[in-house]
Amino acid sequence: GKGKEDYISGTTVPPDESSARYRTWKAENHMVMSWLLNSMTNEMGENLMYYQTAKVIWDATRETYSNKDNMSAIFEIKGILIDLTQGEMTITDYFNALIRYWQQLDMLEDIKWHCPEDNQQYKKILEKERIYKFLLGLNKELDEVRGRILSIKLLPSVCEVFSEVRREESRRKVMFGLGTKIPTSTESSALAANRGQSSSNTQ
Repeated sequence: GKGKEDYISGTTVPPDESSARYRTWKAENHMVMSWLLNSMTNEMGENLMYYQTAKVIWDATRETYSNKDNMSAIFEIKGILIDLTQGEMTITDYFNALIRYWQQLDMLEDIKWHCPEDNQQYKKILEKERIYKFLLGLNKELDEVRGRILSIKLLPSVCEVFSEVRREESRRKVMFGLGTKIPTSTESSALAANRGQSSSNTQ
């Protein structure tokens, strides 16, 4: 969130415990710590969960994982992402899996920017790439909503794209009454035909 990166950089320093601001600092520091730990693998997080500040966790992570280790970890995560598709997962589970790996990459890829404008441009490009990855991994039965999103001239954020796809998933579940399984286009046509035939037979 806005300003929370200051807890990682150390710009926001802990006030004295007697200060009126200490409670706010403590709550926000714990929130940033949770973000960091939740973005890591269990093995990484277990080694860092007892540190007291977000900055210490961040510094320890950067110190523990050298550039050489970073390259190996980044390579491994990118390989996982290439193969990661929705499969039997719900839209929410699939998206959460992507988010976890993306957060790990964000932590490992420590890019130094000399120009704020370049940083903002990079973030826009990265957001678009992540939208494409999310959409590419969706199951075939969601081709319609995928095409609808890709037809938008200015793509929304990846979170907005996820929300739109999840709404479509929910709509199809309600429409076809199939629990967690979403029918393919062929199955949808067959179900619609069967329902139409049933209606005709009852008249």
